[in-house]
Amino acid sequence: MARELSDTLNRLLNRLPPGRRRLLAACLLATLAAIALGFLLDVMPRRAVLRIAGSEVVSNRQFLTRMLQEEAARHGLTLRIQPALDAEQTLEQLDRHQIDLAFVQAGAPGRYRHVTQLAAIPPELVHLLTRPGIDQLAELKGRRIDLGERGKQWSDNARQLLAFAGLRADRDYLESNLPQEELMTLPAEQLPDAVATASYLPSMLADFLVRQRGYRMIDLPFPATPSSRLSWAAAAEIPAFLYGAAPAVPPRPLRTAGVNLHLLANDEVDAKAEYQLLQALYSPAMAVRMKIKFDEAQLTLPSGFPLARGAQAFLERDSPLISRENFEKAKSLGGLLASLMSALLLARRWFRGEKVELD
Repeated sequence: MARELSDTLNRLLNRLPPGRRRLLAACLLATLAAIALGFLLDVMPRRAVLRIAGSEVVSNRQFLTRMLQEEAARHGLTLRIQPALDAEQTLEQLDRHQIDLAFVQAGAPGRYRHVTQLAAIPPELVHLLTRPGIDQLAELKGRRIDLGERGKQWSDNARQLLAFAGLRADRDYLESNLPQEELMTLPAEQLPDAVATASYLPSMLADFLVRQRGYRMIDLPFPATPSSRLSWAAAAEIPAFLYGAAPAVPPRPLRTAGVNLHLLANDEVDAKAEYQLLQALYSPAMAVRMKIKFDEAQLTLPSGFPLARGAQAFLERDSPLISRENFEKAKSLGGLLASLMSALLLARRWFRGEKVELD
């Protein structure tokens, strides 16, 4: 049966006038060239443009975003920083594909079908800064404590951490919700009695309040093994003398909590672009510039969202070269090259008007 079909096709092809044979050969070559071009475009590096949510201008998280933007450019990616939003708005925009990436503190509520986890970032450390004369947590009762802008994920997390430590909002203290920029511009007499903020070390806000407003720092006790409702945080320590030696701030290592941070992406971000971004994030240059160890082993620290495709590829990059997936890709490439060579030889004979035989 196959032989009969082959003979019939050979007779039809050889009866074609030279002009039609050339047209048919040209169409065949164009089709194969388009397939080859598509294959090459798929394997060649591309410069993607991704939109990433920004943070407060004076925050270390905004500095992290800008450093990642610069390092990503060296890896063939363009990051466009968008205006800062609260956590809920950020997650909604990710879910609707209105932005591509965002750094979001753990503990964010809600379920979003189109949000994925790209990386887990080292935790931001909680700083509890107080006016002089307030030396321990119990002395904050009846005082005004600033937790950052209401609606931001950090203010919710700070409220939970203080409640865990025995201070409940509107019962034990008066909550204040000022943006960091305003805290750095208000006159000293208008500032709250205490400020709770989370940041990488050193915190720009903490440094300002200590050096320019005379604030001190106190412990925020947190257990080594937190309860499940506080699984987004972990015990941490702020080193002594970080913000000054005379007077010493803090005078000794302070116990505190570290709040996990995740880099999230919407599920339509190209996996290759995600892979390139992780190469930038975990590069030695980022660690040097941020003075933070970005540990790949922590990449899968759970956020409640599924792992992004690019993150899965990044984790599998050290798998053996002769894997089943790579073997299939090589086999496909070999088949494509063989088809191209056969088509070129066949087209050459057609253009010359020779009789052809299809096996």
